[in-house]
Amino acid sequence: MKHGWLYGGLSLLAFTTSLVAHIPASFVVSQAPMPLGLRITGIAGTIWSGSAQQIFWQGQNIGDLKWDIQLSSLFVAKLEAAVRFGRGSDMGVRGKGNVGLSLSGPYAENLVLSAATKQLTAALALPFPIDLQGQLELSLKQYQYSSPWCESAQGTLAWTDSKIGSPLGELSPGPVVADLTCQANDVTLTGQQSSAQVSSDFSAQLKPDMSYSFQAWFKPEAQFPSEMGEQLKWVGNPDNQGRYQFQYQGQL
Repeated sequence: MKHGWLYGGLSLLAFTTSLVAHIPASFVVSQAPMPLGLRITGIAGTIWSGSAQQIFWQGQNIGDLKWDIQLSSLFVAKLEAAVRFGRGSDMGVRGKGNVGLSLSGPYAENLVLSAATKQLTAALALPFPIDLQGQLELSLKQYQYSSPWCESAQGTLAWTDSKIGSPLGELSPGPVVADLTCQANDVTLTGQQSSAQVSSDFSAQLKPDMSYSFQAWFKPEAQFPSEMGEQLKWVGNPDNQGRYQFQYQGQL
């Protein structure tokens, strides 16, 4: 009799698990209350492993989404999924990596976001005539969310194939790489670059109270465009190493 109850219980558990695992993602989305401005189309697969052709937020196409929930994460009180997203995005932002939810809140691991610089600057509508080209890539080895920014984070921000166009000429900074860290909502970005035209060093800080600061210097090198060089008199005087320094701070 005991064996009968045991086999019956195991069979019921297996049936329930199979039923949940095969619930269509389209059914779940159709029954769930959606935030105003969110629309999802072309849903396929299950809630555990599926995809959506397009996600729209406030009328903007964010692109596609593919997900695969890691069942092993459930045994350590986490809900984690390997995701790939952004194909077809209006802003050209694409990404892949692991995102999840733990007892400490939302987190991400080995998350990579990339976008064409030109598309991002077009979306920002900069108030001055400048054309930025190249590819931006943010790689987050680890990220743990905490309001307003992050409890902890570690990663890099890279700008490759970089070019800066303006009415005065074109500047090629070369690869620009910066380290990103966060500790208790103190976000720090430090980086540098060097090319035959210009070299620079910069750092930025973002605080929990929404205040920010930025410090940097740049130095014209041997192949710095002459048209731009003529305008440096309006920037100020360089230091004894030929570097033009500036800093800025404010509140978001």
